[in-house]
Amino acid sequence: MTPRRLIASAALAVATLALAACGASSDPLADQSAAPSASAGGAPVIVGSANFTESQVLAELYAQAMKAKGVDASAKLNIGSREVYIKALQDNSISVIPEYTGNLLLYFDKNASATTAAEVEQALPAAIGNLKLGKASKAADQDVYVVTKQYSEQNGITSLEDLKKVSANAILGGPSELKDRAYGPPGLKSIYGATFKQFKPYDSPAVKVKDLNDNKIQVAEFFTTESAIVDNGYVQLADPQSMILPQNVIPLMRPDVAGNTAATGAIDSVQAALTTEELTALNKKVDVDRQDPDQVATEWLTSKGLV
Repeated sequence: MTPRRLIASAALAVATLALAACGASSDPLADQSAAPSASAGGAPVIVGSANFTESQVLAELYAQAMKAKGVDASAKLNIGSREVYIKALQDNSISVIPEYTGNLLLYFDKNASATTAAEVEQALPAAIGNLKLGKASKAADQDVYVVTKQYSEQNGITSLEDLKKVSANAILGGPSELKDRAYGPPGLKSIYGATFKQFKPYDSPAVKVKDLNDNKIQVAEFFTTESAIVDNGYVQLADPQSMILPQNVIPLMRPDVAGNTAATGAIDSVQAALTTEELTALNKKVDVDRQDPDQVATEWLTSKGLV
């Protein structure tokens, strides 16, 4: 049994509770009637996004690329965490969502044993039920744990395996949903033996960066495409046990969208053109340069001849 299986039951229970909590009063889509399904005849396609910058940019890229090909497409941004937007896909409130291969697999199959990118992609279609996948991009965005260079040097921390030396007196920071993820505190404890003094949730990446730099937290979870990692010289901690699976960008969609060749062709063109380096640059334009996701998407699509 892999270490990941040891935390499967707990993670599944938490995910179930989180989904049950998404009632009418908290669902950001509750004020919408069910969206029309997409078809080759041109019915509307709504591209949703999660509640972070990169997902918003990707949603705009997909929606604008489809619109340029004659598809009636629009973006519905900042829906929430995976527990919320998967439900929105299933109840037809949205049509497409940008996803990440490894975390998507673990959401549907907590006992997944895949570790390589190829194994993850092979396992996904059977795991996601009646939903469909587009083509995976070479662009990838890994969850990663980081520490400051000073903290790394002072404590000899370069790997997740090293965290057990300091975790009892350290605070871990990350997005609120990380607390119950298989690769969050439960995985750090069961796989790497690291039990933190406290987990501190952050809605604002900028505040998380400031607190890490000010030593108010000692370890933080980021995405590898966040420019803050390079800009601040953070040390990315190695993951020798492959707790965090490969995370290539992949569109998740309803079956009716998968049957719309104009829609899938437009999304595929984005997936084929996108690189990890470009994704990092697009995120920085929003997070640092304060540009709007739709503007950033338009500029990139234009540069690639996709609009």
